[in-house]
Amino acid sequence: MKIPYKIPLLLLFFCGTVLYSVGLYAQEVAPVDPALEQPVEEVSEEVSESSALIEKLRESGRTGIALLAVSIVGFSFAFERLFNLRKSAITPSGLAAGVDRLWEKGDVEGVKRLASNSHSTLGRVLIEIVDHRESPRSDISTMAGDLASREMRLHLQRAYPLAVVATISPLLGLFGTVYGMIGAFESVALAGELGDPSIMASDIAYALMTTAIGLVIAVPALSAYHFFRIRTNMLALGLEGQLSHIISRWFGPNAVVPGGAPGSSIEEGE
Repeated sequence: MKIPYKIPLLLLFFCGTVLYSVGLYAQEVAPVDPALEQPVEEVSEEVSESSALIEKLRESGRTGIALLAVSIVGFSFAFERLFNLRKSAITPSGLAAGVDRLWEKGDVEGVKRLASNSHSTLGRVLIEIVDHRESPRSDISTMAGDLASREMRLHLQRAYPLAVVATISPLLGLFGTVYGMIGAFESVALAGELGDPSIMASDIAYALMTTAIGLVIAVPALSAYHFFRIRTNMLALGLEGQLSHIISRWFGPNAVVPGGAPGSSIEEGE
């Protein structure tokens, strides 16, 4: 089942925003009943660990919220690629061998039906090949190559937002760094002295926190982008090999014509 790439983006963005907002609201307004407080040290440690990330995001201010939104966008596109960029969506196992057997029997409609039910790039190209089977081989090869190339470029394009996230995140972190340092020097200027480091502590913490969050988001996003790009190229090579083999077998000098001409059954390539 193919998942539209916009669905995980919208769902994760909505859920992440709601959960983050609820967490901040709960920390700010929830009263603490002294009678319900547990003096157990383990409980306090668990609570502090679970709220540490939210507290750090709160310290990073609006820049941290923007980085959180960017991270949700990046995770959404990575989630979509994990589900839709699969071998079964490009070159399903057994499809090439299955359509070749039907082609040998002369069941052209069966070839189209099997290809359509695969919901794959190879299946869609095979349907076009069957529909234009009366055309010259050169035209069929060009048409099949163009269609396959267009679909694989679309897969590459859908991974591109991960590169955008990897580029934007450090820049947002750098913006937070500059903003925090400006605040630190303004605090020093207002105080009129450099003796107390606590004057600049909050602003410097803000600057370093936004930088760290930006890098934490950028490194996985860039890694995911290159992973999906390499995987797309590998799947494209497999698709090209199978299509070349099918076209040669069906329309080559010793072509297997529908209805049963001599020739060995096609062996599916990777």
